[in-house]
Amino acid sequence: MHYIKQMEELRDLVPRIALMAINCENSPYVSYSGNVKNSHLLCGSEYDENCYYGFWLYDSTDCADCDYCQKCELCYDCVDCIESYNVNHSQDCTNCTDCDYCYDCTGCNNCFGCTGLRRKQYHIGNKKYERDEYVRRVEELKSDKEKLLEMLEEAKKQAPHLYTHVLNNENCSGDYVYNSKNAVDCFDVKDMEDCGHCNNCVSLKDCFDMSNSYYNEELNYEVMSSMNLVNSNFCVTCFDSNDLDHCEHVYNSQDCFGCFSLKHKQYCVFNEQFSKDEYFERVEKIIREMKESGEYYNFPCSTYPYEDSNAEMEWPS
Repeated sequence: MHYIKQMEELRDLVPRIALMAINCENSPYVSYSGNVKNSHLLCGSEYDENCYYGFWLYDSTDCADCDYCQKCELCYDCVDCIESYNVNHSQDCTNCTDCDYCYDCTGCNNCFGCTGLRRKQYHIGNKKYERDEYVRRVEELKSDKEKLLEMLEEAKKQAPHLYTHVLNNENCSGDYVYNSKNAVDCFDVKDMEDCGHCNNCVSLKDCFDMSNSYYNEELNYEVMSSMNLVNSNFCVTCFDSNDLDHCEHVYNSQDCFGCFSLKHKQYCVFNEQFSKDEYFERVEKIIREMKESGEYYNFPCSTYPYEDSNAEMEWPS
């Protein structure tokens, strides 16, 4: 593992960005986020205002504790909700208003503890009520959280569940896939074409094994946390670049190999500048030797402790 070891040593010598934030205002503790205003502890989010504690939260306002939500307002503790207003403790709800503890509801308003409803109003546990009775019973249920959670679980058992959440796709597999073509085993993606094994990605073409990558990317393999990246392999947190290999925190650059914390560079190997001919000759030699030793398809070990990663989590059986 000679070259990988060399990359690890180089990475330890150069400064690294603590938080990745672009065009953010009054949001000092957001990371991997852009165009965020007056928000706190968001990750992988964009175009949000007055939002707190969220992941993959897009185009939303006044939301807290929400993940994978888009175009939501005044929502709390929601997952995979779209274009909803004042929705709380809910999942997979679209175009809903004033709903609490709902699952897989679309076009509903004033529903409580419901699942699988479409364009309904004043329902509790999937049962219709008059407005005044609805308001009274909701207030009673809110005082007994244990009871209402039992009611929601019972309602879930009575309604069919969607096998996958997909829309406007052609020849795709996975879940939460939208507006895509030939996307295989992809999850939480949209606007994909001819891609495979991707999650949390937007607008990728001819990419494989990608995670948290966005916007007009093409011909990438084994890349994570990137934006506007083209024809690159084994990279982490690289933006607006092309033809990178085994790089991390490289921006507005091209033709770099084994580089860390660089910007506006070209023809660099291990952060050292070369001429064009020297660069391609050296990179060809390094890749050939790495493939012979079997280390080319690896990347420097994470600098974060294993126990602080998602790999350490105990998933339910």
